Amino acid sequence: MSVLLWRACEISASVRNLKVQMIKAGMSAWTEADYTRRPVLITAKNTNALICLACLCLLISACGGAASRDLMTARLSEDEKHRLYAAALAASESPVDSEIFKRVCRQIEIFDAAGKPNEGYMQFVSAHVEWATKAQTEQFRSQINTPEKARQYIDQRLSG
Repeated sequence: MSVLLWRACEISASVRNLKVQMIKAGMSAWTEADYTRRPVLITAKNTNALICLACLCLLISACGGAASRDLMTARLSEDEKHRLYAAALAASESPVDSEIFKRVCRQIEIFDAAGKPNEGYMQFVSAHVEWATKAQTEQFRSQINTPEKARQYIDQRLSG
């Protein structure tokens, strides 16, 4: 029993000591309410979380359109890429020079950021020739049989 009493006195002395140190440092002790001081809510945990959040925001803003474009491209199947390419070809009388064609080609990653064919362009075009000769593509081609319908198809698919 005396050990418990001795331990209780030791804890009480530690608490008093801590209270005195807090008052000397200008901080109110938890038993005294000081409503004139503004509470400090920033802790080491909060600071680390805030720094991580700020870095994440910077990363997202730095990636910006590239991250969302990569996500969009990752969601496109090969068939969808070929459909977009076919629609881009049908959207204009001179598709290679049109801005919509370049936009589609950048989106399906066969043009670079400057609007020029990249290393994957020829491979994609070869695969597109095979895709276009399949019987299943006939129905799709009838859906985009005018430049207006082709542009509308592209806008619907790339606006998301």
